[in-house]
Amino acid sequence: MEYSLRYLGRSHVEQGPYRSTLSFAPNLSRERVWFDGELRDPLRFREAISALHEVVVGDQRFQRRDKSAYEAWKAQKVKEEGELRASLLDRARVQAAQELAKEPIPADLEKQFRAQHRKYWNARVRWANELSRNDPAMFRALVPCDPVISVADDVVFFEAFSKDESSYGCLYVDRDGFVGGQDAGLGTTNVDYSMALYERFQALRTYRTTRLHLDPRGFDVKVEGQLDYREEKIDLPPSWLRGFGQISATSGLASHTVELDTATLYSLLVFLKRHREKTGPRAIVFELRRGQPPTLVVQPWGLRLVSRGRNYEGERDEDVKVWGRRRLSVLARLLPMIERVEVQLLGSGLPSLWIAKMGEMRFLLALSGWTTNDWTHGSGLDLLSGAILSDEPTRQAAWTFLRGARLADRATIASELGKKETEVAGALHHLGREGQLLYDPITRGYRFRQVVDIPEARKVMTEESPELAKGKELFLGARVALAKSDAITGGKRYLAAKIASETCEAIVDADGLMTRAKCSCHHFYKNGLRAGPCRHLLALRLTAFGGDELRLQSASLGGGFIH
Repeated sequence: MEYSLRYLGRSHVEQGPYRSTLSFAPNLSRERVWFDGELRDPLRFREAISALHEVVVGDQRFQRRDKSAYEAWKAQKVKEEGELRASLLDRARVQAAQELAKEPIPADLEKQFRAQHRKYWNARVRWANELSRNDPAMFRALVPCDPVISVADDVVFFEAFSKDESSYGCLYVDRDGFVGGQDAGLGTTNVDYSMALYERFQALRTYRTTRLHLDPRGFDVKVEGQLDYREEKIDLPPSWLRGFGQISATSGLASHTVELDTATLYSLLVFLKRHREKTGPRAIVFELRRGQPPTLVVQPWGLRLVSRGRNYEGERDEDVKVWGRRRLSVLARLLPMIERVEVQLLGSGLPSLWIAKMGEMRFLLALSGWTTNDWTHGSGLDLLSGAILSDEPTRQAAWTFLRGARLADRATIASELGKKETEVAGALHHLGREGQLLYDPITRGYRFRQVVDIPEARKVMTEESPELAKGKELFLGARVALAKSDAITGGKRYLAAKIASETCEAIVDADGLMTRAKCSCHHFYKNGLRAGPCRHLLALRLTAFGGDELRLQSASLGGGFIH
């Protein structure tokens, strides 16, 4: 997807003896957004934004061993004999060059230099264009997407992905974290970002007043004629947008909430820094027991870390395994400022959300199940959500309401639209996948955050999971023989059925979200729920939730399936 970026100038840090200004250049092709306010704690912001930088540049994918140096050494040995024989010729060339050096400098030396310089830059541009066409993953690794900044009534927050798209970072700064009055225009935009800007962040100090300035001047003048105006068109990978959608889907799912004290996180990071496992398993096991503090078991060493935070108060005792622990190192810079850490666990092998709370700032680090199981291709989180179906009028009404309200929980949105929460859940889930909103796990509400326009989003969000398509086909083909549908504690239901030649069972909540499930098919045997429910479990859920609506829509389309 081609994405247009227009900037007036570059983001920079203006630094004086007593005052610093962080000036961000916004994307002029987006909505008009600006902000100007003095930071209450520049040092805390410096460390938090530096941690976000560590997320942006992070890449822990497996790298094949580079044998180029060895191959070069072998080639060098082959050439040594030829070079020895050509030594006399080389001496003659040196003597000839010395004779030429005695001649005067050519009058067109500057012209020759410019010609060669132009040749170099033309080749560099051709290489970059060829790389972007033939190897987009490498191109985006070398040129990461600019961070996204949003200005809301209560917070200003920055979002970014890692190079390998397995980690997501979001820095929230409360508006109370700024001193005095603030000039702001609400909305979302990209900001110009560079490695040089990161280096300038390190110069922030507490004895200098520091202002955060999202520059609005580019929106007030005709910028095309200015020397520092530039326009870039990048081939934005679909995975980048899908990742933002998956983040919203993940944070909105039901999860186990665990509170850790800073000492436990410190012990975990120090141990991982000093030890490197040579064999698996490589998970962190959260041992959750009702009424007791959570215990972290670091495999394969069996190290047990008992948190001194709040006791676990879940519905049942459970052990949850999570991976991606090496990526937690980005939180190391924040340790002196963290008051407590809240971890949201979706389940074993599924993504986890680590929320570091630091007074007026909060840092959200979301990790996929493992590095190669990224947000866009791996865990099928959109299938884990009970919200499969939604209609266009409800989506449009929810989008319009959130655009005006900016922040609201699901109950409020359902009340304003005059619909049930289960009906609104589908629309919110769909809008989240399109990058139109963000579920904020801190306020437990949905924020309007438009990454790209809806038409652009739908160009890359039209794919439907093969398992979901097959699940709809099984349901509409009357292949589901429901055996049990019993109410159990906690407002949940136990479902069991015979579907085609497979047997399956599941426990679902009132929204249709599967908390536990089992199926006899090969897909479930291989992946469990880590890759999303299989086609048989999806058909079972459609039988209990939303089936009538799907049948009506299928009939109106002449028996076709909705996508």
